[in-house]
Amino acid sequence: MAQHMDQTSETLPLYSCKKIDRNLNLDGALGDRLWTLATPVSMRETVSGKRGRFETKVRLLYNNQYLYVGFECEDTYVWGTHTKRDAPIYDEECVEVFLDPANSGFCYFELNLSPKNVLYDAFVLTARTEKSPGAKIVPLFSYDMEGLITRTHIEGEADKPGKAKGWTAEYAVPFTECLGAPHLPPKSGDRWRVNLYRIDSVKKGEQTLYAWNPTGYLKFHIPWRYGILHFE
Repeated sequence: MAQHMDQTSETLPLYSCKKIDRNLNLDGALGDRLWTLATPVSMRETVSGKRGRFETKVRLLYNNQYLYVGFECEDTYVWGTHTKRDAPIYDEECVEVFLDPANSGFCYFELNLSPKNVLYDAFVLTARTEKSPGAKIVPLFSYDMEGLITRTHIEGEADKPGKAKGWTAEYAVPFTECLGAPHLPPKSGDRWRVNLYRIDSVKKGEQTLYAWNPTGYLKFHIPWRYGILHFE
């Protein structure tokens, strides 16, 4: 299915991911100096493509062991009620990484993280295409990505409206789990499909959806809109 990526590559955003020579020290706050090597990109509302009420930036790096993803989320009300893995954190606030190493367009990893470092991970199968955007998706909820490392940090007080300035999140995605990729670890010049998201919620049931590459829909599972991750 790499052909699908080639047909749309002229209109999709490309992120050039720099390679580093050691593991990052993850503190949840993007405190490792190597994060400064990564190009920050701003996220936009996923339907309109316009800038949202809050700024959201994301950065990516990699080495021979991990793909690193770091989010910086402005927010004045950072909250969450869930504490167990695979809880529906997407009903509250979270950041999300949708990763398709095989460039397949019909199966991918979904890795969601709440401000309180609660992880929801699944492997997703879908029949959705540009002509059938409402087709079925099947998340395999029993899937757990072994070796995935996550950290978060809240600037200010959690669960209190107006008492925070934002929150940050870090992922270390092990390449040993990224099945379907042409090379593991990736070789220079390899390209995967990826989209990066944020759900901001001012209160239960009211959400704003952000994306690196806006999907044009009030939903994230739109694989033909995933951008291109280029390994430098």
